[in-house]
Amino acid sequence: MRALELVGFDGPASLQLADRPLPDPAEGEVRVRFHNMALNHLDVFITHGLPKRPLPAILGSDGAGVVDVVGAGVTNVKPGDEVVLYPIVSCGHCPACHAGQEVHCPEMAILGEHTDGTFQEQLVVPAGICHPRPAHLSFEDTAALPLAWLTAWRLLFTRGKLRSGDWLVLVGIGGGVATACLLLGHAHGLKVIATSRDAGKRQRALDLGASAAFPSEGFSKSVQQATDGAGARAVVDTVGPATFDESIRSLAREGVLLTVGATSGPKLELLLPRMWFRHLSLVTSTMGNHSEFRSMLDDVNQFKLRPPVDRVFPLADGGEAFAHLEAGEQFGKVVLSA
Repeated sequence: MRALELVGFDGPASLQLADRPLPDPAEGEVRVRFHNMALNHLDVFITHGLPKRPLPAILGSDGAGVVDVVGAGVTNVKPGDEVVLYPIVSCGHCPACHAGQEVHCPEMAILGEHTDGTFQEQLVVPAGICHPRPAHLSFEDTAALPLAWLTAWRLLFTRGKLRSGDWLVLVGIGGGVATACLLLGHAHGLKVIATSRDAGKRQRALDLGASAAFPSEGFSKSVQQATDGAGARAVVDTVGPATFDESIRSLAREGVLLTVGATSGPKLELLLPRMWFRHLSLVTSTMGNHSEFRSMLDDVNQFKLRPPVDRVFPLADGGEAFAHLEAGEQFGKVVLSA
């Protein structure tokens, strides 16, 4: 079985194709034969040792394929079922798991970060994380969903509590989470504003339903004008220090700054009085619970949403795929084919 192994922490150069034995599922497990798998910035960070994993390691949180073999006691899926994976494995018996809060499970493991992930031809997983592939999507499209779309759904609707009619700003449109926020937000009646340095990306955002799209430099002034001086109910900023000041200036009173990433660095200076006197909130999130994954898939099916796929690379060209994502020029997800 072919697998894309990480053998060092020097970025894409540390990825190589390897042969691994074909795994067999135990009780309650299934083996999934992947058609497609998608990259996340999490995978890129791990290739640089943030965080470090024991090597050699197989990255990848996102995968869509066909159930190949089922272990004893499995009843929710059968061989031949076309599935997409919830990208989190939890203990299933702690108070957080019993409460449906898998993100707070002390043993929560993200595929590809804490365990070997989807960048291989087949993978054994708990049967319970397998869900039917949306019928209107290809395997390539489906593989683009799990981590980014789950993260976006939780950020907007659980943590952000956004409702139809709210203005939402997406800083730096093009990545998986941002494009998921655009499509999910538009489907739920949010008025979405996208920003980008790239005119082509701004046009793509408008084509996907954004109400407006502005250049990145000084975007808060454009946001204030578009909202008649009121500002936005929420801003999703996954860039971090380079854009946080403009994001804060874009918010309405009692607005919410939502963040799940910081591609420009993990540390920033925050002028707190600006937050206090305008009653602003800084809300963070990461990943999502199993119930939120189901809700996200329900939205994808109900609204016939289709995640943008930027490029598809064969598994053997995984290093090139990582370099393409790291360059930051993509619009939508970078996908691998098994």
